[in-house]
Amino acid sequence: MPQKAAYVATVSSHLTYFHIPFMKMLEQRGFEVHAYASPDHTQVDLEKQAIDLRNITFSRNPISIRNLRALAQLTRAFRKERYDLIHVHTPVASIICRLAAKLAGCKNVFYTAHGFHFFKGASWLNWLVYYPAEWLMSKWTDVLITINEEDHQRASRFPIRGKVVYVPGVGVDTSRYRGMDKTRYIQLREELGIDKSIFTIICVAEYIPRKNHEQLLHAIKEMNQNGIPVVCLLAGVGVNEQAMKDLASRLGIAHVVRFLGFRRDVGELMQIADAAVLLSRQEGLPKMLMEAMSAGKPLVVTDVRGNRELVTMFENGFKVAVDDAAGTAQALTELSENVNLRDRMGKSSLEKSEKLDLKHIELLLGQLYADAMPSRSEQTSTSINEEEGMVL
Repeated sequence: MPQKAAYVATVSSHLTYFHIPFMKMLEQRGFEVHAYASPDHTQVDLEKQAIDLRNITFSRNPISIRNLRALAQLTRAFRKERYDLIHVHTPVASIICRLAAKLAGCKNVFYTAHGFHFFKGASWLNWLVYYPAEWLMSKWTDVLITINEEDHQRASRFPIRGKVVYVPGVGVDTSRYRGMDKTRYIQLREELGIDKSIFTIICVAEYIPRKNHEQLLHAIKEMNQNGIPVVCLLAGVGVNEQAMKDLASRLGIAHVVRFLGFRRDVGELMQIADAAVLLSRQEGLPKMLMEAMSAGKPLVVTDVRGNRELVTMFENGFKVAVDDAAGTAQALTELSENVNLRDRMGKSSLEKSEKLDLKHIELLLGQLYADAMPSRSEQTSTSINEEEGMVL
């Protein structure tokens, strides 16, 4: 009988964007892998990878009645399948999944916290709702993976059943963001209506309030008013997409903003941009910035948890305050006018991206899985030191 593993998240897009390589890694190690999530527009991507996606009626609203049904569904599934390993992601799914695993008597429960909803500067409501829940659920967690230092320090004080570890994100296949030939570069920019010499910025993010697209659009307006030629590429989907399109029209910048929707060619889009921007109100350790770094791009980001771990001020980019559209415009203007600065910062990003390579993260996570099941997996060591990227 093969070993069984379950990967769980609130929506299938999370599994699609971040975890397909790790599910395939487990399959290569002989596991039968099942995915549990509420299907969305990325379901077809999981199907193409022959990943068995099982529909669970999760809601991102923690108090939705749908989550009670999800708890019942997962508990039944866990009792039936008797998984050797369960790895859950996203806050709401993590609480439901760990409750289900407790009720079903499952062990080897992994949880990756992609950025706790309670953090320095978070609302009191976030602390009131999520902190007690995470504290309690840690008692039924065997491995709690954190991806930034602030979360790691806080989780280390939880009464966890197993251990807390730090792993630097979900990794990036750096080869996808390099090596575009000149012909394709020119062709793609022409397809998007971008003059070959105009300064182009990119943001790849879901249209939700947390991603704070408004700040970027207001910065573009200021650059436009100051006569700075710029094109902004926005890739992604989400509930606020139409609102952002309307805002761009009201600000008079619709002609320089390209709303690209859901894209499967982010690697190429990164390579045709001159700089990458992410102005989130909160982050875990954003993959979009890792992708931009792998493409050798300078970054402009808000000075929040996660972002600040990837960007060193004046070295590989600029950090600005949340809602500081003027400061954002100033940073982007400086990059647009100084090619040497872009090149220097881009080179620094490229160098920093090496430790974020997917192969390195696969090694770290693979070792954690092996450590959790030493009797059934070949174990080469009991821990990996901090210099390799994981802290026990």
